[in-house]
Amino acid sequence: MEINIHDKRKIHEIQNDFSILFPNLKLEFFTVEGEERGGLRNKILVHPTKEIGECRQVHSKGTVAIKPDMTADSLKHGFKKHFGLHVKVYRKVGEDWLETIEDILPLEKHNASAHETNSESTLERI
Repeated sequence: MEINIHDKRKIHEIQNDFSILFPNLKLEFFTVEGEERGGLRNKILVHPTKEIGECRQVHSKGTVAIKPDMTADSLKHGFKKHFGLHVKVYRKVGEDWLETIEDILPLEKHNASAHETNSESTLERI
């Protein structure tokens, strides 16, 4: 799947495109603000109704190719390198969204794992 990126595109449109391929994962966008302290900067969640141009310094346009076998880490790196966008991938666990911390796993594995966890959780409630 390829997702178009340009300054007028809304965050929620990109999130919706991503969710079509990975319904149990969520893509969140952040701005980076403040001075760097110990290698870290403050990351602030960007509201989904904002346009991409409002949350980045690099204003290039193009497409992001997202494949099931790519890792969350490579996805994050691609968004940052080519478009100056800071993203994180979250997986659904019950009613909560947890950040993917095993960034070396393919997105399809994260999605399948979240699906299995949610299916088991539903069965336990029945």
